[in-house]
Amino acid sequence: MFDLNEPAYSVSETAKIIGVDRSTIYRLIRDKQIETTYDSPIKIKQNDIKIYILTKAPKASVLWANNNQLQPSMM
Repeated sequence: MFDLNEPAYSVSETAKIIGVDRSTIYRLIRDKQIETTYDSPIKIKQNDIKIYILTKAPKASVLWANNNQLQPSMM
């Protein structure tokens, strides 16, 4: 269920957060490696971004240990 209080990001914002191209995000969505809302526009919940990052870099949680939100401007 989609939590209305949880931050959600666009494909472009998610690409900036993870540090990849938008086409990579679309591929990850297609390959079901990142979950999305299926509304228009597509939104990706903060927790789903964290889950993806942790599958690729388990120690990445250190990046947000002192920061409760991922932000595209971090990159």
